Amino acid sequence: SLGIPAVILFGIPSKKDARGSEAYNPKGIVQRAIREIKSAVPKMVVITDVCIDEYTDHGHCGVLKENTVDNDAPLEIIAKTAIAQAQAGADVIAPSGMMDGQIKTIREALDKNNFKDTLILAYAAKYASSLYGPFRDLAQSKPGFGDRKSYQMNPSNAREALREIALDVEEGADIAMVKPASFYLDVISKARERFDIPLAA
Repeated sequence: SLGIPAVILFGIPSKKDARGSEAYNPKGIVQRAIREIKSAVPKMVVITDVCIDEYTDHGHCGVLKENTVDNDAPLEIIAKTAIAQAQAGADVIAPSGMMDGQIKTIREALDKNNFKDTLILAYAAKYASSLYGPFRDLAQSKPGFGDRKSYQMNPSNAREALREIALDVEEGADIAMVKPASFYLDVISKARERFDIPLAA
């Protein structure tokens, strides 16, 4: 009734483990929320975060291998999560973990499971930032050790952002996000000059 056309959902599960397995539980918190929203407001566009940091007991976006984040290991988990969310009724899947290859993995999984029309909003240029602190407090997803600089972007490198966006577009992203937005208006401007897909900020 307020004219809000879309919502994005993030989940805080009742239990966490090293692999974030609650993320793809068909009865998990986000999957339940999608069904409730679609039942109450069928026309609401539901966007879902696909990242396992909220679901892992260590708070990182990937699977750990000797106290370092393994970029490839979470791809299967991310794909399973995207499918669980699409099955629940998500309109847009939004992977935010900055894991290499996640867009291709999700696109192939969605297409294979007859969700060709489900869109992907890629957090294509996500910079490492302390601005995420309040969200991490709320989502109970602070890293248990270290930081996320090994998979989020270096703030001093604008060229990398364009490479990351280009890769995600190649892999099947429908929308590309630059995050945080306010400090990276130059990146948004450069991305608009180069890419014709919708940009999110």
